Amino acid sequence: MNDPFELPGGPAGARFFDGKKRDLGWAMKVAQRKSLLGGLTVLDVTTREPALALSLTMLDHGRLLVKRGDAAGGGWDFAWASGYANGPEIRIQGVLAPGSGGGGAP
Repeated sequence: MNDPFELPGGPAGARFFDGKKRDLGWAMKVAQRKSLLGGLTVLDVTTREPALALSLTMLDHGRLLVKRGDAAGGGWDFAWASGYANGPEIRIQGVLAPGSGGGGAP
């Protein structure tokens, strides 16, 4: 059964970049959740790359670009985001940059 908070389109992998466009690594699964936190965009991230996991859990109001790796492309362009470990996943929450559609083309 699907998570009732997961948005349509299902999870797909993505590549992450910091505010200086440095490649942070690849996550095999990134799913956007419906936000219960007024106006924040929330992503659940699953990765096997320790360097990416560390970068995301240490992220504190930093700029973040997430480029989806599926056929639809697109992604999320965060003006600022913070991350923390959430069991085996990493939860990212933040505010999208002006003009960023979230899940679509950044």
